[in-house]
Amino acid sequence: MRPGKRSERDSLSGPGPVDTQELEQLAATYGHPQMRTIEMAGDEYLFATRLYRLQDRRGEVVLAVERPGRRVLLHHKGWYEAQVYRLLSGGIGLDEPVEEALARELAEETGLILHTTRFLGVLDCRIHYAGQEIAFVSYVFHLPRTMGRLRLPRSEDITDFREVPIAALSAVAEDLRRVPPPRRGWGHWRAIAHDFVYEMLASR
Repeated sequence: MRPGKRSERDSLSGPGPVDTQELEQLAATYGHPQMRTIEMAGDEYLFATRLYRLQDRRGEVVLAVERPGRRVLLHHKGWYEAQVYRLLSGGIGLDEPVEEALARELAEETGLILHTTRFLGVLDCRIHYAGQEIAFVSYVFHLPRTMGRLRLPRSEDITDFREVPIAALSAVAEDLRRVPPPRRGWGHWRAIAHDFVYEMLASR
């Protein structure tokens, strides 16, 4: 279930429900992002969960938190399959600025504070299932420097952190694509951001 189609955009016209003015402001502050539209076939679990999430959020932030030694931070939740670790992410409220969601999610999930931030891209994923389509947008950020001490959160479902070399993100994506039913579509969708971050950071 790899993406069947991907288009890159050089302008900041913005996919789907993206606020163009906000996007321009983010680009001016954190760098010009890659703009990608990804078409993928979903399954019942992925379609239902993303549709449910869209009731109270307009997308998500994905955080590539860099740690010492060119390693990135992954997390595991108790209900994940044992091998599944992934990049941090969190919802953007319907009326919440992306920049505020980024800082809030980092603090809530890690205890860390933003320091240096790079805007990598906007992934507009169009999920198709049973003749229907929904768009779910991921704003992807690289955080090469953060402040504070990493800690497991008390109010989240995160049970463990792991730090892996940037080069290992490709293998992390493959682990996500191996998630079995009924969450197979979720795993394929989650893998997309990891492939993207690996592409953007591995050559740096």
